[in-house]
Amino acid sequence: MFDVKTVERELGGRKLSLECGRMARQANGAVVVRYGDTMVITASVMGPPRDSPRDDDFMPLTMDYREKTGAAGKIPGGFFKREGRPSTKEILTMRMMDRPIRPLFPDGFRNEIQIQAFVLSADLENDPDLMAINGASASLTISDIPFLGPVGAVRVGQVDGKLVLNPSFADRAVSALELIVVGTEKAVTMVECGARELSEEVMIEAIKFGHDAIREICRMQNELRETAGVAKFVFAPPVRDEAVHAEVKGRFAEAMRTALLTTGKLARSAAVSQVGKLAVEALVPGEVKDAAKVGEVKRAIHDLERDTVRAVILEGGRVDGRSVTDIRPIVSEVGILPRSHGSALFTRGETQAIVTCTLGTTDDEQIIDGLQEEVRKRFML
Repeated sequence: MFDVKTVERELGGRKLSLECGRMARQANGAVVVRYGDTMVITASVMGPPRDSPRDDDFMPLTMDYREKTGAAGKIPGGFFKREGRPSTKEILTMRMMDRPIRPLFPDGFRNEIQIQAFVLSADLENDPDLMAINGASASLTISDIPFLGPVGAVRVGQVDGKLVLNPSFADRAVSALELIVVGTEKAVTMVECGARELSEEVMIEAIKFGHDAIREICRMQNELRETAGVAKFVFAPPVRDEAVHAEVKGRFAEAMRTALLTTGKLARSAAVSQVGKLAVEALVPGEVKDAAKVGEVKRAIHDLERDTVRAVILEGGRVDGRSVTDIRPIVSEVGILPRSHGSALFTRGETQAIVTCTLGTTDDEQIIDGLQEEVRKRFML
């Protein structure tokens, strides 16, 4: 009944397997990733109509990752009884799934995509977050959805001075490094890291160490695609009106540069917006405007802004007038609120953060209940 295809490799001392054909068979692509006894199913779906994507610059990609305590053989406890909103861990995992995958759709592709990742089994040794990233990429790779991947994701730790691939929760507790690396066979595309004052040389070695494993994960996904993948949906990218883009660049390049070099964030944003309005008025005259032509002019202005910012950076400066070595003015004040236990206002340029401190007893600790052991949180920022 099931045409199950599986690809397996030994990775970091444990078996990593990618399986498709057994579950979620109505999705465009679905893969079950297993590492140790932790399993995550990830399914990718592209919404209809295929030949009529959104006519704007937004890529409607939704990532969803969920952990249920039943995957670890636990009944949920604590104060969050109903497993309602996503936990902080789930939200951060969704963001890690999104960042390396969103840029890997063809230019101009605007069809709605939903990717759902669900933890089926948790062995309390291997974190399922990386499996969700690998599963998202694998489900897209074997599907008919246009995708310029695959990507692979690994975690690198350092235990007793040695680099460890995909360290267990126990190893992570004593590791001097918490590094997540995501990339394609050719390049690293995302790095997220925390460390205990390690040298630059160790960090570079760790990234290379992780990328070697990423290449193998990408090869696994391509192997699965060869045996179980389907033909990709033929996407015809929108044709850019080169005449409009050339005219916008020729007539408004200097105005855009002047606007981008305006001092002050709000003033700069207003100046750039004004250049866009002038371009629309000049190139699409009349009270009743052609919506398609207006959209093309706006895209040309967006491209001009991007190219101008890049040119300024390559010249050794930044659009706010700073060099690449200058920092914004920093001001720090404390004790600004009269009744809180502690307070501070931190200002860097035009960005501000206000922080208050409240002290409590151990009875005030928040109980956090997830896939792992119940923990108590006594510090919240």
